[in-house]
Amino acid sequence: MASFRAGAAVSLCLMTLVTMLSVDALTTDFYAKSCPRIHSIVKAEIKKAVNVEKRMAASLIRLHFHDCFVHGCDGSILLDSIPGMDSEKFAPPNDRSARGYEAIDAIKVALEKACPRTVSCADILAIAYRDSAVEVGLVPEYPVPFGRRDSLRAAPIAEVNLRLPGPDFDISTLKASFANQSLDERDLVALSGAHTIGRVRCQFVRLFLNDPGTNADFKKELARLCAPTVDAFTLQNLDLKTPDKFDNNYYKNLRRGEGIIRSDQVLWSSEGTHQKITKDFAENQENFFRQFIESSIKMGKIKPPPGSPSEIRLNCHQANPRPLIEQVVAVE
Repeated sequence: MASFRAGAAVSLCLMTLVTMLSVDALTTDFYAKSCPRIHSIVKAEIKKAVNVEKRMAASLIRLHFHDCFVHGCDGSILLDSIPGMDSEKFAPPNDRSARGYEAIDAIKVALEKACPRTVSCADILAIAYRDSAVEVGLVPEYPVPFGRRDSLRAAPIAEVNLRLPGPDFDISTLKASFANQSLDERDLVALSGAHTIGRVRCQFVRLFLNDPGTNADFKKELARLCAPTVDAFTLQNLDLKTPDKFDNNYYKNLRRGEGIIRSDQVLWSSEGTHQKITKDFAENQENFFRQFIESSIKMGKIKPPPGSPSEIRLNCHQANPRPLIEQVVAVE
């Protein structure tokens, strides 16, 4: 009888780990009782990571974005490849580009010590996104809704390629990409503002040197920085003025024709409501910050496809080992 009760208890624990994943509503107090130190723990880890490398703030912001745009905010971008499943990390938009996995791992380890089997990797991505932006200049520190769960599988590579916006997108393709996620023009312009602390490879800079919306003198400078003799993987700041500060200089740059990639510059060089929004954000940083926060929360609520199996991963790189767990239950 005792062994039955023990086995049942373990089974109930595992069922809770999986079945609670169907909860739809995200709440800012989701971990108030189960992991009250989540904010201080994550903030400390983000501060350490950004102090070591300023670029890490941009990397962690991008990681959450790339996760949410592909099958919803489910931490699938963190999964490693296994037989029969390729990791999203090796899809062309992410390969040798998406990064920050070690920082997420450090946060997960710290949270597992404080509150084991409680905080999902998808939620870690969401709060790391917020704290990274705040660490380099975003104000105020907005409340992050929690309650996301982790997928058991990565999205197919073809799906990653389809869902993520590309640097060569024109304005209509950008709008369609965001509309597919139920995000509008204000969301498009605001979330693009994360490029105020972004980096891009010279291989992409070279693709847009002849785009019509770019300032001629600026093109010459870019051509010098990313000359043919420069390694294609050399990184170039997307904001040459304040590359490590989260501010509205990105939009000011676009109005001067100093957008480095096409998907940035078209926000200003093509006519439409997006151009008016870009102008507003260039003139009023407070409006940009307010909309960035609103759009980030909205993006963070993109749901995985209905019926997707999910859980709270114990290791962000792999789904929980069910066969091993079942053996433990059987022994009990």
